[in-house]
This record gives sequence, structure tokens and C-alpha cells, in this order.
Amino acid sequence: MATLLTHRWTVEDYHRIVEAGVLADARCELLNGEIVDMAPEGPEHAQRCETSARYLERCFGEGWWARQGKPITLAESEPEPDVAIVRERDYSDRHPIANEVILAVEYAFSSQVKDQGLKRDIYASAGIPHYLVIDLKQKSLRHYAEPLGGSYRIEQDYTQGTLELDGRKISVDRLLRSSR
Repeated sequence: MATLLTHRWTVEDYHRIVEAGVLADARCELLNGEIVDMAPEGPEHAQRCETSARYLERCFGEGWWARQGKPITLAESEPEPDVAIVRERDYSDRHPIANEVILAVEYAFSSQVKDQGLKRDIYASAGIPHYLVIDLKQKSLRHYAEPLGGSYRIEQDYTQGTLELDGRKISVDRLLRSSR
């Protein structure tokens, strides 16, 4: 049996590939050195991302921005969370880095395994303080917090109620079912 050879890409390699236009028509992201396809975005996913981004930006307030589907640059990855709450600054010369991200959010319709496994571990290893996976099929939210040693110490599931993120009260219902 032949051994399958793969190539691991650095963030710098990935940036050169993107700049060269090689991935111009691809929906993908760099995860732990591998270029991974992203699922097409359905209308419910798009709606939830849009409304949640606006809502979370208001919740976090002055000094924080919500970015939708935009890259964040980590050590060996450049994921594109559905929503990221990042420090307000000019990102025209680079993407936000780990210590500028307070929250990453992924809406999962068919990507639960990747979002609650590989991506969770990437965000935890980078020290992203809060990570939410919102399951569109189950209408549930999983909150990961307190990254330590490459994993999150806290993992909580919600279907309703209020979630507290660094003193900010976040309506779980708004994230699960928001339409405005």
C-alpha cells in the first residue's frame, strides 16, 4: 500500500497562493496547515450570520467590530469564522490576530463535526476567549470558554436564556432565531 503524501501550508504560503489568484473561485480556509473547502452558504445561514453580527456588535459596543466570514490569522491557520468580534482598528494591511479576537462564532448546518472538533481546537490553541457553535438543525448553541493548553475548560449548551460573555448579556434566542 502506498503512503499518501500531503503538503502542509504555512500561513505565508497560503497568503501567496491567495495573492496569486489560485483560489479565486474557491471557498476555502487554512486549518492547521491544510486548505479545507467550506460548505456553500444557504439562506438561513446567511440570515443568521448577518443579524447576529449586527446584534453582537451592539452588545460588545465601542471598540469592537463584528466581521462576517473574514479571515483571522493564527499560527498555522487562517479560519474564516461566520462572525468574529474583533478590536476596532484598520485591518487593511493584515487580518486580525488571536489577541484581537474576543469571540468567534460558527453557524453549523452541515459542519458540526468540523466546528466542534478541528475549529474548536484551533481557536482554543490560539487563546480565543469565547467560541460559539450554533447548530441550525438542533436549534442549540454551544459556548466554549477559558482556553487552556489547547482546549477549552468550559463547555455549556443552551437552547434559550442568556449567555454572559465578559460581563455582556447575550440573548441566546436572538442568536438562534433572530430575524432583525
